[in-house]
Amino acid sequence: MIEYSDARAFVIGAAKALPPESVSLAQALGRTLARDIRAREDIPPFTKSTMDGYAVRAEDTRPSSRRTPHEVGLEVLEDLPAGRRSRKAVGPGQAVRIMTGAPLPAGADAVVMVEDTESRDRAVRVRREVRPGDNIGLAGEDLKKGEIALERGTLIGPAETAVLAAAGLASVPVTRRPKLAVIATGDEIVEAGDPKRLGQIRNSNGPALTAMAAEAGADARYLGIARDRKASLAAKLARARGADVLVLSGGVSVGDYDLVKDGLEASGVKPVFWQVRIKPGKPVFFGRRGRQLVFGLPGNPTSSLVTFLLFVRPALDRMLGRAMTGPPSATAVLDEPVALKSGRTQFLRGRFVGRGPVLKVAPYEDQRSGVLRSMVRGRVLIVVPADATRLEAGREVEILLMDGS
Repeated sequence: MIEYSDARAFVIGAAKALPPESVSLAQALGRTLARDIRAREDIPPFTKSTMDGYAVRAEDTRPSSRRTPHEVGLEVLEDLPAGRRSRKAVGPGQAVRIMTGAPLPAGADAVVMVEDTESRDRAVRVRREVRPGDNIGLAGEDLKKGEIALERGTLIGPAETAVLAAAGLASVPVTRRPKLAVIATGDEIVEAGDPKRLGQIRNSNGPALTAMAAEAGADARYLGIARDRKASLAAKLARARGADVLVLSGGVSVGDYDLVKDGLEASGVKPVFWQVRIKPGKPVFFGRRGRQLVFGLPGNPTSSLVTFLLFVRPALDRMLGRAMTGPPSATAVLDEPVALKSGRTQFLRGRFVGRGPVLKVAPYEDQRSGVLRSMVRGRVLIVVPADATRLEAGREVEILLMDGS
């Protein structure tokens, strides 16, 4: 067995960023930027009104001692909708009726909101003083031309899509998605919907691992179940040769029917490590077949899902060129004490407790490896160091966020 930190370092060291490709802006959601994106022009490209109202010279809205306080009359030169630029400059005692988003006319340095005015024919009465810069957006206030808008490795979400669109990119450079194949193993598992004999269980690992891979950004393909026969496993492994990453579940322990480790080596996979000092998930295999990264995960459902997060997810993030690898981590406070056997780094499925400025967590009450419900109701992994035997309530602990992107 090797330590968790060493195993993770082996995986990340073996994973290399994949080459870039271009996709349309509409297809960029969920992809990872392959290079820095710089603004091609100022954003916004011109100084504009941020309110419906009147573009004015701020000094003209100051009432004199001879007038009613906060009421000034100004001549209205024209109406200016969004999408059109004024050809007239605002001079002393003048204003332009302006809509949100329209370019600010020359000579104006502020906008009076329409709620603070009263329109009369070609004139307007302003009932509130404004200062220079009020209710306007300056050219380049979001981004200056040439400034980095989004950095390489950024995961593209809705906000990033908006920035890319504002920067004028119809085609977006992204990292190619890793091709990932999933194989479930064992005579005891049956696909959902198929007839099930006494002693068999439903195959949850295959669909779950495929879903986790797709959620992490991979082009995931499920290859089905390899039965506990060398020929069946060899046939599935042959089908997976074109994948960048291969993930198998089950058959990696030391039982008579645990054929995966030997089958992988027979198919040309060179082992890097087998068995990690963690719980759950000790019998984890990692190897390489040429450029292909190969993971053999435990068959117990929660062990399989946890080890995917700990090892496969960081590899995918690295291949996608992302700045952060693996599930996001944070610090939280234990809401109740935890007593454990020492010797392995443990990852307890946990849940958040209450609400407030300090994150509080508690372990899910059932930590058995076959309890899938703990992955649904426990949304974090509480990291317990290998040398710890008891953690008191109130202690700060590291947590891994299973829902993190």
